Amino acid sequence: MASCPNLIQDLQEELICSICREYFKDPVSIECGHSFCHSCLLRRWQEATTPLSCPECKNVSQLKDFQTNVHLGRLATIAKQLRPHRLQYPEGYGKCQKHQKMQKLFCEDDQSLICVSCSQSQEHEAHKLYCIDEAAENFRRRLQETIIHLWRKIEKVVKQKANEKIKFARNMKEVLTRNESVLQKEIENFHINMMLHSIPGIIERIFSFKVDITLDCNTADPGLIISEDLKSMRYGGVQAEVSNNTGRFADFAKVLANQSFISTRCYWEVEVPNNTGWCVGICKNSQDFFMLITVQKHDRYLLYAIAQHNLYSQVHKKYRQISVPNLKIGIFLDYKRGEISFYHVKNRYLIYTFPSTSFSGRLTPFFCVSKKVLANDCSLMICP
Repeated sequence: MASCPNLIQDLQEELICSICREYFKDPVSIECGHSFCHSCLLRRWQEATTPLSCPECKNVSQLKDFQTNVHLGRLATIAKQLRPHRLQYPEGYGKCQKHQKMQKLFCEDDQSLICVSCSQSQEHEAHKLYCIDEAAENFRRRLQETIIHLWRKIEKVVKQKANEKIKFARNMKEVLTRNESVLQKEIENFHINMMLHSIPGIIERIFSFKVDITLDCNTADPGLIISEDLKSMRYGGVQAEVSNNTGRFADFAKVLANQSFISTRCYWEVEVPNNTGWCVGICKNSQDFFMLITVQKHDRYLLYAIAQHNLYSQVHKKYRQISVPNLKIGIFLDYKRGEISFYHVKNRYLIYTFPSTSFSGRLTPFFCVSKKVLANDCSLMICP
């Protein structure tokens, strides 16, 4: 007997238009009994130079044979609403190897996912357990508290720096004297440690919001070579001269995605090239953007999070870490919450989340590669 997820999938397949491969929208049925979106069938009719045959059975039909199928349209709407529930826990995915049940609980003591049967064993009897949604929200809250704490420290440092500038201006002689005494003292070394921890289940959780992204050739800068499947890109134009400011956008070739988003949650992954400059992110226009970018400094590449938004008083720039080879970036957009996050997919940790803001209008993914490297293996690829 077929499982529930399989039955839901079969139902959804029956409610998809064979022309556009999307759920029926204003479906109509023709003489042979097959159904299609009204706009899809009408467009086929307008483009045809000969009497149009049914896209499925090839029987010739006439324009007057259209019959609106209201009931089918309602079923397609219901099936579309079922899709997030089916993706939340795909069949065979996230199952406990011991009991073959879905891992719906998170054990805080062991930092692992477990099923209900595991939670009733002696091993987890005295452990603190949460449902996955609650655990994810706890992690989000802790991360947000940490970010707020860091921002407050940054603001304090900025204020102290401003106060020092005012004191320099008031009494320059006193400052110079103080500097002389400081230069004669031994400077104590200190280190800044940045700890990045893997977050269990985070990639699996946001993967349910994964969308299909393709490149829009019409927006590609000159010199960019786009693959036939619109999934990868590399630069094959004239190599750019090395400039003093390697962070300028003039050093990159850019292309937009065919897709754009508004009032939704979506996620996609990108494999970025090694040992060269690149940037990926989301933009509204040439003025508003949020991106992760690598910039060459001497003999290494540094990873930065940079944003420019009309609600920010200045360009937001955050240094994160040294870029690593074979890096796969996960990008998660939560439009309603006003958040854009970048994840290290292989090591399963959050690279950076921009401070929450307010979005308006459509946001479009964009991708850039450096113009300074002309190697076949220096390509950027959108993961399937």
